[in-house]
Amino acid sequence: MIDQLNRPTRYALAMLVDAITASMAVVLTYYLNPRNFEEATAGQLWWLILIAGVLAVIVFSLAGLYRTILRFAGARFFVKVILSSVIVTAVLAAITFGYLRSVDLNFPRSSTITFAMLLSVGAACSRLFARYYIEHKTNKDRERAIIYGAGEGGHQLYSAIRYGGQYTPVAFIDDDPESQGKSVHGLRVYGFDAIDRLIKTKNVTTVLLAMPGMSHRNRAKVIERLQRFNIKIQSTPNLTDWITNKAVLSELHNLSIEDLMSRTPVEVNEELASRCITGKSVFISGAGGSIGSELCRQALVRNPKTIVLYELSESALFYIQQELLNREEKLDADVEIVAVLGSVLDTTRLRNILSKYKVDSVFHAAAYKHVPMIESNAIEGIRNNIIGTKHLVESCVWANIRNLVIISTDKAVRPTNLMGATKRCAELAVQSIAKDCKSMRTCLVRFGNVLGSSGSVVPIFRDQISSGSPITVTHPEMKRYFMTIPEASELVIQAGGMANDAEIFVLDMGEPELIVDLARRMISGAGLTEKTAENPNGDIAITFTKPRPGEKMYEELSYDNQLGTTDHEMIHQSNECVTDGVEIENSIDELERAVENRDGAKMLDLVCKIVPEYTPSKELYPNESPTIDIPQKAKETV
Repeated sequence: MIDQLNRPTRYALAMLVDAITASMAVVLTYYLNPRNFEEATAGQLWWLILIAGVLAVIVFSLAGLYRTILRFAGARFFVKVILSSVIVTAVLAAITFGYLRSVDLNFPRSSTITFAMLLSVGAACSRLFARYYIEHKTNKDRERAIIYGAGEGGHQLYSAIRYGGQYTPVAFIDDDPESQGKSVHGLRVYGFDAIDRLIKTKNVTTVLLAMPGMSHRNRAKVIERLQRFNIKIQSTPNLTDWITNKAVLSELHNLSIEDLMSRTPVEVNEELASRCITGKSVFISGAGGSIGSELCRQALVRNPKTIVLYELSESALFYIQQELLNREEKLDADVEIVAVLGSVLDTTRLRNILSKYKVDSVFHAAAYKHVPMIESNAIEGIRNNIIGTKHLVESCVWANIRNLVIISTDKAVRPTNLMGATKRCAELAVQSIAKDCKSMRTCLVRFGNVLGSSGSVVPIFRDQISSGSPITVTHPEMKRYFMTIPEASELVIQAGGMANDAEIFVLDMGEPELIVDLARRMISGAGLTEKTAENPNGDIAITFTKPRPGEKMYEELSYDNQLGTTDHEMIHQSNECVTDGVEIENSIDELERAVENRDGAKMLDLVCKIVPEYTPSKELYPNESPTIDIPQKAKETV
């Protein structure tokens, strides 16, 4: 086979084909126009056949035609083939003209045109045939794909994958009626309605999205339409990454969870986002966590004077520090990046760091967030989320911090689990302490689940899909709000720019989504199908367990659902305030003593007193302490 021959053998074969082509061109030229040669006979011209073959090989070699890789040969190469054929014709005509004149015969000048055309067409066609053979054999084992988008993105993607990779393009799809029916790179452009037929008739296994400039919402709609065909979907990078050279259009990737969500990206108000960061010393607790690390990245690009990374986990602190140092170098910024190992429970450490680095703005993202983990480790959850937040706020007041932003959660609204109750207690503690410190602009930012955070459903589902295991969903009717980590962090920073008097800001989370729908989107996004009774040959099954202790079927973002507007359309204000701050502070001081004494019953009783709408479940705490008791209130209501 041609593609299996070594290089010298391929060169020799190509030269032989060209020699035969040139020789046949001489013969065909004679027989197509025999009268042009008048008295000359074929016997007198036989030597032209040999000369033409040798001459073609020599000229083509000098022109570099044998050094070109046919798979990548373009228009310039075939122009070179034509010019080389003209040169061969000119030399051969000069030789023939001299010979015929020597024997008193006329030279048929019109035959040179015929010969040049025959040699050009023959040499070009032999190469096209060889390229077609190689491509056909190479493409035979590739996945057949449709390119969605016949514009510049589709053109570049086709050029990039045509000669390499795992896909063979067989057609284009485009929503523009002006493009439909036309041809791009020899492939017809169809409308969306033709996809089902193309999948069946052309054995298509994959759709490649080449729409870098399409809006996020429209892109999500296209993906949703494609998912019903149970076909693998891959995508090129977005326009921003392409323009900033972070990626090239040929870099295909599986659909991310962000691709599958139809939320409109956050519009950044840079005046708000920069208000408490640019030129300031910024302190971020929980800097190595999902939200904390993204806050660090978002802060860095807004050119603060200093970023203090405050983190309890040594490894998490190391990784975010290294990442920021690398980013700072690429940004050519001059930001002091300080990595500090420490706990928010250590008041002395906090005050020392806040004072030493003259911190202006504090973002508090250090918290335990996993509901089942806190349910089975109640004392540590209360200690970190409530007492730790209290110590942080008190330290900020002591250090005369100008801006304080506290990360909260939708689970703090009418909590049914201890994690939500601790976050609600923290909200009340912040408001009660900050109300007397008018020089510190404080706010709490409440939002729902973030996609892809550590321990959340997205990475769990992704691991289950990768291993081929069934996806486990707690209940078919369970709903949650979802937002991307960068989106949430951008809004948190902008909310900080509006902070004043311990307001509770609520991020616009859109509409809640069924967890099972998210699972199905992720299965489809991975190019797989759901295994059901109707589709027993599917790839991934979805199994339902049951809600874990303390889990809600749905989440809320405010107590009264009466949200006010702010300077940002995706940030709302909840009109919730502390009615008796002194009583809250006294209860939290008492709670701190109960935690220090590891008095589980007293501790839970105080949490219920601070958050009266919360009732702990008796089945949650058998592993916390052998002497723990359920508060009287809980006994009466369980």
